[in-house]
Amino acid sequence: MEWNRRDFMVGPIVMAGTAVLGRTDSLLTKLLGDSGPLIQRTLGKTGLTMAVVSMGVMNADIPGLLRRSYELGIRHFDTAAGYQGGRNEEMVGSVIKELGVRPEVIIATKQHMRNRPPNVAEAKRQFMDGVEASLRRLQMDHVEILYYHAVDSVEDARADGPLEALQTLKKQGKTRFIGLSTHKTSEILPEAMRQNIFDVFLVTLNYSMAHDTQMLNIIERAADRGIGIVAMKTQAGGTAKPDAKDRKQLPPISQTALLKWALNHEFVTTAIPGFSTYQHLEQDFSVVRNLAYTVEEKAFLEDKNFFAQAEFCQQCGKCAEDCPMHVDVPSLMRSHMYVVQYRNPALARDTMAGIEGGRGLAGCDGCESCKLSCRNNVQIGRKIAQLRTLARDNFVC
Repeated sequence: MEWNRRDFMVGPIVMAGTAVLGRTDSLLTKLLGDSGPLIQRTLGKTGLTMAVVSMGVMNADIPGLLRRSYELGIRHFDTAAGYQGGRNEEMVGSVIKELGVRPEVIIATKQHMRNRPPNVAEAKRQFMDGVEASLRRLQMDHVEILYYHAVDSVEDARADGPLEALQTLKKQGKTRFIGLSTHKTSEILPEAMRQNIFDVFLVTLNYSMAHDTQMLNIIERAADRGIGIVAMKTQAGGTAKPDAKDRKQLPPISQTALLKWALNHEFVTTAIPGFSTYQHLEQDFSVVRNLAYTVEEKAFLEDKNFFAQAEFCQQCGKCAEDCPMHVDVPSLMRSHMYVVQYRNPALARDTMAGIEGGRGLAGCDGCESCKLSCRNNVQIGRKIAQLRTLARDNFVC
């Protein structure tokens, strides 16, 4: 971890302060400055109230980061069965049990149906078995939110097995509320709203998508119906390290500006940034009391170069329609983001393993170089070439 002098000095004090004070307005909060109450919102009709900044645990592998998050005031923790091969859920469960704060936190996990079973009954069974395994790893008898994970086709959104499993698990008390996560909001949310069974939607939302008024209107319409909205990928992949040749370096102020942009949409209840260092936690959490832009943040958002620098794949799928080999380009672009920007090769491998046969990287073998053009400034050919190199090296980066 990237510990600095301040981390080293504050960390032990915080742990001691937590034990003594045992409340949110702890020594750490006072050290970081307290300029008012946390901005909190209610998640649709669920009645769950949480700070506008929550924790996406996906990239975190340090238990102390969860403790620090709780100490600051974060109460909603988002994980999934597939993150770090289940170890992510295990870490969440262990930390929450150690802190003894289960009644105070809102836990969300996700179940993905990668392969379609031969019939509805088998699909339902596999989904429910997967959730039971998640509960064992979490050491909990229920979660507050259970998502049907990464639903990126209308066919998957209509799959009876997972939909029946979600409703059964809710009736059994294994989850209080059911949700759906998707990277293709405009395509999936209308179908999910038609089904009228979901309490929460987890959607991609960031400033590089500001021009997509159709998508924003769909999300707002869902919120108007009482569906809770949680935003992910709010910072368009985060900043880049200067030693990474393939990645553009965004200024630190970009992260608070981008997070505030997403949260200034009042239909968003909370965001789940995937911070993995103490520094990034404190940076993200710094917006939780005031969503007004600073002069520097305004200047960043007005910089037209951001879109080109971010190269954020919006998962629109138009490039896939142009591909002569019918490769699932959006999933490959997402895999590239996971391994290069998130530094999470396991998630990249898992995403690529879920691509339909013949539509992954192997489908690119028939082309010497990719000629696809992106409508949103993503250099597809360069990213596919780098992804192939990283895959050959087993994602060592």
